Amino acid sequence: MQIPFYFDYACPWAYLGSCRVEAYFQDLAEIDFRPVHLAALREPEAGAQSLGGMGERKKRNYMADMRHWSELIGADFTNVTGPRPDTRLLLQAALVAKDAGRFRELHYPAFRARWAEARDVADPAVVRELLAGAGLEADAALARAQSEEAADRLAAETQAAVQRGVFGVPTVFVGDEMFWGNDRFELARWYVQKAAR
Repeated sequence: MQIPFYFDYACPWAYLGSCRVEAYFQDLAEIDFRPVHLAALREPEAGAQSLGGMGERKKRNYMADMRHWSELIGADFTNVTGPRPDTRLLLQAALVAKDAGRFRELHYPAFRARWAEARDVADPAVVRELLAGAGLEADAALARAQSEEAADRLAAETQAAVQRGVFGVPTVFVGDEMFWGNDRFELARWYVQKAAR
């Protein structure tokens, strides 16, 4: 079985989910990583999704929750403050790496760059470095990531996710059942096991 995993490097929960999703489902399913632009998934009628839109008590709990999860799964995590970066170029680079069979070599360092090292993943120089680290010819891969074709492909992938019902990341599907959030993997696993019976 293959499980689609929708993500954006802008989301700390997608980072934490990505740190554990393959190991968690390895005995049951293969993970199909699908980059989507989180800002374009957001439903217009939804309230503020930034820390600035939370009260102080909820904000403290939110940050503690991320710390608890990162400790539980052994993920390095830095409290990154400020607005979310525009991750479209990095997501387009992930599509380029996926096409080249070098996805994981880019994906995990990209998430670490954002959430463990607090690097500016919107910076083309950082994206170029990540592409080089993934074993790709950096200049050519960056040019492909910056192309209109890559931008159109990311927009199409994001729109397909919206049509499927995705409104946030991380999101996984087991058949037609959707599970949003790093903390929903247990439910998704139960549905995978149910489908296998």
